[in-house]
Amino acid sequence: MNEQFKQLPAIDISGIKRAGYIGPEGTWTHQATLDLFGDQVELVPFSDGLFEAYENGFVDVACAPATTSLVGTTPYLDQILSLKSPRIIAEYPKVLSYSLIASKDASFSTITKVMGHPVALQEVAAWLDENMPNVERESRMGTTSFVAEQKAPSIAAFGPALGAKLYDLQILRTGIEEGLHNVTRWWVLGRKTPAPTGFDRTTLHLRVSEQNLSYVLNMFSKEDLVVLNIYERPTCERLDTHQYVVDVAGHVSTHPALAALATIDGIRILGSYPRLY
Repeated sequence: MNEQFKQLPAIDISGIKRAGYIGPEGTWTHQATLDLFGDQVELVPFSDGLFEAYENGFVDVACAPATTSLVGTTPYLDQILSLKSPRIIAEYPKVLSYSLIASKDASFSTITKVMGHPVALQEVAAWLDENMPNVERESRMGTTSFVAEQKAPSIAAFGPALGAKLYDLQILRTGIEEGLHNVTRWWVLGRKTPAPTGFDRTTLHLRVSEQNLSYVLNMFSKEDLVVLNIYERPTCERLDTHQYVVDVAGHVSTHPALAALATIDGIRILGSYPRLY
């Protein structure tokens, strides 16, 4: 499995000129987008408004973390589900290795506050409990760029080593929470469904009542659909109505049952794309 996570999805970049990602520069999503596209397309960071830019066509693709092995779903998943017609064209699971990044005049002993993306702080919490139990923790976006702006030896940020390089900072510790227990899966939202490869994943969005959930799951079983993951998300409307993200094995163009499911009210296909694990 570890070797599989080193693979990159084969994305057809024809027609892709601009790729948007959760910014600012130096974040894990910046690193993931670099891994995926390099310098082949223009990379555009968004601290806010990425999904609106994708929906209105300002960017051709959007890259965002959807799930993690440590935390589960990310806050961006709900934003994707709220889009009118998102289309997942690729997944990118990546083993994370956090670095503790600070100004050049800082040392491990001078740090009194550490900052990280809300998800990052959850993922490094065990390491912090053991190694920096008395240090203040602050959840915020764009932490590495903030450390660069402040130039204070008392603060540090968690993120990829890319951030230290971009902002001329130093790495105090690295390899934090690295391993298969700490994997983030990014989705690439695009316009065109990739052709089937024989090893694919289809992601469905279900919006059903508690009463009808068993009926839908029985349909999956009846059609011999292999369910890979199920994530529950609140609708924020009714207590007895839920929405689910369901990953199943197969491609919509080669599995008639998937196409049939998409015609049922409350079920839509978010994408069929090459499966990397």
